[in-house]
Amino acid sequence: MKISKKRLMEIIMEELGALGSTSVSRSDRSKHLKQQAKSASSETGVDSKERSIIQQIEANLTKLANLGNIKTGSVFTVLQKVNKLMEAEIEKLDQGTNDEK
Repeated sequence: MKISKKRLMEIIMEELGALGSTSVSRSDRSKHLKQQAKSASSETGVDSKERSIIQQIEANLTKLANLGNIKTGSVFTVLQKVNKLMEAEIEKLDQGTNDEK
């Protein structure tokens, strides 16, 4: 069975997840950041070290996107892997929380 290069890429993207499959306008990003700022003071499950990690990663991603392209290449591949790991961990933790209820 032969599959086209396009179909192969589609299969790979499906397996790697939907990271980068949508876009966000500058105004929507601004709204999201404002909402994040409002809700930051009410975060109960995030400690100061975790906030620092989140802030550092976000700053590095933003800087890298400004300097280059995070939608392709090795950086994107690593981001997809990290995102997939995080989603799997979230799902596992959510299931544990739901099992307790």
